[in-house]
Amino acid sequence: MPDAIKKCITASCVVVRGKKALLIKHKKLGKWLYPGGHVDDGETPVEAALRETAEETGFNVALVSNGEIPLELASDQSEIMPAPLCTVYENVLYSSGRHMHSDLIYLASPKGRRGRIADGESQDMLWISPKDIDSLDTYDNVKSVLRYAFSVLAKGDLY
Repeated sequence: MPDAIKKCITASCVVVRGKKALLIKHKKLGKWLYPGGHVDDGETPVEAALRETAEETGFNVALVSNGEIPLELASDQSEIMPAPLCTVYENVLYSSGRHMHSDLIYLASPKGRRGRIADGESQDMLWISPKDIDSLDTYDNVKSVLRYAFSVLAKGDLY
């Protein structure tokens, strides 16, 4: 019987300022990625996306919404969270085996003007425009998400 594939929930942010998106160069992978990581126990995907972005870039961010659902609406039993920009289901190979990540990817804008490279996680940071996507040293799914994010922003129906 084959080993079970571990399933994980991850959360990320495509951080945009003007017509550019922020990427980090992942230390272990050596690829340009938007910030994100695993959702910790007791944490919502939104909380994880905000935490991971702050840890990896030094930016506190605000999620960008299309206004279709309230950003904060809760009851005793549930919480309605903003919808992600998209969700990517991806096969990730670790030294311990294969994981299937359900990555909830949010659109966000930075609250400050300057971030910082996170020791231990990132080698560099870079603001890119849509014309830079094809030349990036990254994965095809990251390029697809970035193209999609820029297309959503170009529609101008976000606030």
